[in-house]
Amino acid sequence: MIGTNMRPRVLLITRLHTQNAGNEALSTEFIRYALSRFPAADVRAIDRYPRFFEQFDLRGIGGGSIKEFDALAHALTLRFRREDAPLPAKAELNLVKLDETGKELRGPLRRVKRKLAMRRKLAALGLIERSVPVTAVTACCTSDLVVWNPAGEICPTGDPHQVMRLLLLLRIAQLSGRKTVAINHSLEIGNKALGTLIAHVYKNLCYLSVRDARSAEVAIKLGVRKSIIHEAPDMVFLASQISVPETASAIPRRAIGLAVNGLGAMQGVDEWARLAEGLNKTGRPVVLVSNAIHRDLAFARRLNRMIDKSAVIDYQPRYQQLRSIYRQCDAVISSRLHASILALCEGVPVVSIEPSVFKLSAIFRQLDYPLETERLQQAGWSDRVLAKLGLCLSEERSFISSAGTNAISEQLRRIEVAYAPLFTLA
Repeated sequence: MIGTNMRPRVLLITRLHTQNAGNEALSTEFIRYALSRFPAADVRAIDRYPRFFEQFDLRGIGGGSIKEFDALAHALTLRFRREDAPLPAKAELNLVKLDETGKELRGPLRRVKRKLAMRRKLAALGLIERSVPVTAVTACCTSDLVVWNPAGEICPTGDPHQVMRLLLLLRIAQLSGRKTVAINHSLEIGNKALGTLIAHVYKNLCYLSVRDARSAEVAIKLGVRKSIIHEAPDMVFLASQISVPETASAIPRRAIGLAVNGLGAMQGVDEWARLAEGLNKTGRPVVLVSNAIHRDLAFARRLNRMIDKSAVIDYQPRYQQLRSIYRQCDAVISSRLHASILALCEGVPVVSIEPSVFKLSAIFRQLDYPLETERLQQAGWSDRVLAKLGLCLSEERSFISSAGTNAISEQLRRIEVAYAPLFTLA
């Protein structure tokens, strides 16, 4: 495609509107990094898939039929590709918006939410927002390079139908002869039909970056060429390159941060009461705050009732605010990946708990971190977490903190090496 003044055009597909500060961090750092590494390109961005695509799901294409999936991609191309299509927005940091409410809307705001849901249904029927699929599909068909950031999409608690719709955009680009890339994610595939489509699309990528060695193994098993697979640390580590000012948050001295994935908290051995008892014995205040308050608030309130000196932050701080909050803690216990990374960016020791299949444990192995990730499924996890917390609050704190700081420096180096081939594609 001929971009502005013959400049190559790069299309970024990522979450631009989110309730998760981890996704806010990812999209912001992704855009910042892409703009710095594609200085001669016309870089554009779209927010995931058009709502028109919500009428399509895995069941509607024969439970993952490649033939029907490709036929749908072709039909969407014929319907929406236009020579006079509006361009997507220029990629800028201010495109990324975080909903900071952190909880379900009530009263008048709930009525607003219902209206938005109605708009979503109308958009899915093609009755409103008619230019959105035209812009997205045409951009996929005509951009020189299409880069998808699927972090947080492909996981056991994710929606496989939403991932299918995102894969549709990549396949539309591929069938139009465009270069396609998927970056910065873990491959925790819990749906067989979705796995079939991921394999189909990923075999036709020209570059793939995954966040950990385990995901690289999964990609190879899917049939992806080894030559295009790159293990690249999570892009949120890039946040460490920009310092954030102190904020006037009322975080008590000597606090322990607690960031618990509420969706995965009860998927293992229930030892939360024992963990709370151990935290009470420290005599320290505990601050319950994560990067996904909208998912974690209910369980945080349950823990709040168990822990004597505890407080719940019931709104969603922006990711830079989260860094400032964690900086004021002496240690953080976390089963949230991006809460863990943001705490590490501030030199704070982290005791990690795996809430999923392997995502968190794989990242901490990649870091060569001195504290191994605990698994909720293994009995006695609470005692081991408390023992590691004790190390973080002892004379060992300086060693653990330094290990995290050194690991982040190495992650930044790995990011540069792993993404170098990507930035030669446009």
